[in-house]
Amino acid sequence: MEVNGDSLVRHIIEGDTILTYTKPIIGGGAYSWTSAHITDSLAWINKANTPLTEGYIALQAESQPVAFRRIELLNLVGCKDPKAKNYKPYYVKNDESKCIY
Repeated sequence: MEVNGDSLVRHIIEGDTILTYTKPIIGGGAYSWTSAHITDSLAWINKANTPLTEGYIALQAESQPVAFRRIELLNLVGCKDPKAKNYKPYYVKNDESKCIY
């Protein structure tokens, strides 16, 4: 999965993009009303129809056991200056404070 802020989300399996959507917003689905999570659910309901800028990562399978071979989380915010020692070409948002020279 590739998530670029609140603008682009891609689901990629074995190198193939299988789902892409842009500008996701909060809402439109079922909400959990269990007593243990009601405060959290209400907080998300109050954000309905706003850009999705934060949330959770969930891995699941439908009715069968599943094993994940490799899961990586990559922050796409970093030093975009090619002269810096820690420059990476995949950063999509620059943060000068992270540059190391």
